[in-house]
Amino acid sequence: MRISACSAYGLSYRRMPVFSSDNKPVPQKNESELKKEKLVKASLYAAGALTLLGTGIYIWKHKRTPNTLPVSKKSADIAAPLPDEPLANSLPEFIKQKLSVNNNFNKFKKFLSEPDKKSEIGSGANSVVYDMPFLKGYVLKVLNPEKNTEPNKIPLGIFPENVNLGQPVWIHPDNYKLIILKKVSGEANSVADWSKMIYDPAIKAPHQITSKQAKEYYAKIIKISQMEQSVFDDLASQHKILDTTPKFDGEREMIGFKTDCINPNNLLVDFKNNKLNIIDYFGKCKQEHQNSYMDMVAVISDFTLLPEYYDLMKPNQQKQFLKALKTIDEKCFKGAEKVGLTTDKNVFTAFINNTNKYFPIQSVKKADGSGEYVRQYDSTAKHLLDLLESLK
Repeated sequence: MRISACSAYGLSYRRMPVFSSDNKPVPQKNESELKKEKLVKASLYAAGALTLLGTGIYIWKHKRTPNTLPVSKKSADIAAPLPDEPLANSLPEFIKQKLSVNNNFNKFKKFLSEPDKKSEIGSGANSVVYDMPFLKGYVLKVLNPEKNTEPNKIPLGIFPENVNLGQPVWIHPDNYKLIILKKVSGEANSVADWSKMIYDPAIKAPHQITSKQAKEYYAKIIKISQMEQSVFDDLASQHKILDTTPKFDGEREMIGFKTDCINPNNLLVDFKNNKLNIIDYFGKCKQEHQNSYMDMVAVISDFTLLPEYYDLMKPNQQKQFLKALKTIDEKCFKGAEKVGLTTDKNVFTAFINNTNKYFPIQSVKKADGSGEYVRQYDSTAKHLLDLLESLK
């Protein structure tokens, strides 16, 4: 059967006799056959329409943005040269590059004059450290303006590029108490505001350790003891680098830097990346300023407050704690031996005894009123050494 152009587009037409090519009349179909034929056609049309619709939906859902389309660059991402002024000119080139986008230089200038308290990530007796969201990979150290505090006499650019010891990369040309440091990963090893636990100027007295703090300390010591030996090897290597890096060309005496192993928050613990990182040290200026394996044990164990943490532990926790402390001591010793860092405990004792002369520490009353804890550095350091000896 042939369909005329009119019927194909749905136009009305009058039924005409159909002839074949040999001019023989074709028998006409009855009403029933015509209805059946219309039903078949309608079904075919519907099926075709659904197929086209489904294909269109599939193509729309799976469409891809061509990789060749140009990506618009936001104006905020476009670098702009820093102004020709003393502050900008004093910055190292790699800092300038980071501050040349997103109006970061103006943010930096404002931050220097008014550091955001919400960005504070650490504090000590003499300084506060702030994170700078607009300057990734670096932090701002602000020395206490009310104290006659000087920088740790660490020259800029003396460590290799692949070494990150939280070293300074910039000092404000007009205010030496504003310093940019390399940012080191990890969280403070001990309680927040550790220096205020030792002595809080607001109350003119030290604070007692709480049960919660003892619980957190216990959990961290256990976890640190379970870190791989390579972590302690790396920590020993950091001490060795500080021990052997000259402060200036041609230095022959008192070479290098001494770690501050007294404040436990001078160690950052990074469980995610399996790292223990030193962040605070100073230029050697005395014979007693030598690094040793005991500096590692001391800063990890928070030896000044260790007796107080221990007394707040349950008996079974105390047992596990001593086991973990012994493991830490052994791993630090092995790491020091591998890198050539001294394992002489007398080196540690000499440093502590010398420091103790200049930093007298108040005792703190025990919570049960049975006495007080002596926090003098020489006393607590001796307690740590005696404890380690008893665990052999």
